[in-house]
Amino acid sequence: MGQTPAARAPALNWDDLRIVLAIAESGTLSAAAVQLSLSHPTVSRRLQLIERRLGTRLFDRTPASLQLTSAGQEMCTLGLRLRDDIAALERRIGGRDAGGEEPIRLTAPDAVSEYLLPSVLAELYREHADLTIDLVVSNQVLSLAQRAADIALRITPNPAESLHARRVGTVAMGVYAARSLGVKPPDAAPHREPWIGFDAALACSGPGHWVARHVADEQIRFRANTLLGAAQAARAGMGCCVLPCFVGGAIPELQRVGPTLPELSLPLWLMVHPDMVRLPRIRRACNALADKLEQAAPLLAGEP
Repeated sequence: MGQTPAARAPALNWDDLRIVLAIAESGTLSAAAVQLSLSHPTVSRRLQLIERRLGTRLFDRTPASLQLTSAGQEMCTLGLRLRDDIAALERRIGGRDAGGEEPIRLTAPDAVSEYLLPSVLAELYREHADLTIDLVVSNQVLSLAQRAADIALRITPNPAESLHARRVGTVAMGVYAARSLGVKPPDAAPHREPWIGFDAALACSGPGHWVARHVADEQIRFRANTLLGAAQAARAGMGCCVLPCFVGGAIPELQRVGPTLPELSLPLWLMVHPDMVRLPRIRRACNALADKLEQAAPLLAGEP
């Protein structure tokens, strides 16, 4: 019983086209064999198999050379177009993993993106002009395995074990208030001041727990579901607020009330999928970003 059309192997592949192109351009089997780094018998046998599968001659044999038939000419036209497309593709994507041509997708929480990364990335770009970063601002853990991002920055005590994680700093936290409130550091009495708290989205976080333990509910004037919202409320003079030092210290209208809160300090992690960290361009971007974040240690720690 003969095979159905669906069951037959494809009549052509790129290797067939490559052989036919080489013969057409070289004019002889011997020259094509040299070009392809194959033996003369191999090229001859491959051409015979191709013609047999197609059921047509691709070349007219003469004592001096091989001349394309009309079928061979059509095949070469397709082969040339594919070869040009492949070469163009190689030019577009070649070296992406070794260099900085393709943008690096970096994800970071809103507070890190707003108050920490601008100065860090500006310094990084001055030293790595060919590096391009697409910033994805998200407080959710994007999938690094599915390439939702290449690199993630997260403030967490426990990075995912499935990811390659590098600790790049320690984020200190403190109590901040608008200078206009007239709170006198370091002698502020939290129970006498208006406060900014956190709604359910952040209530289970370190700052949320701290406020719940140290501030009476009746002193909470405003609740925010993001650190950025809390920071802007504090900036407007709505009350005292627990903030990362790199946020509070970056807002001129705010002053820190008292020392940092050691129990709220958290590591800052640079995380990447183990498969991606092997790529030169990802590794290069990780190292460059980590170096700049480590240089920002005083800012993270709340030092002057």
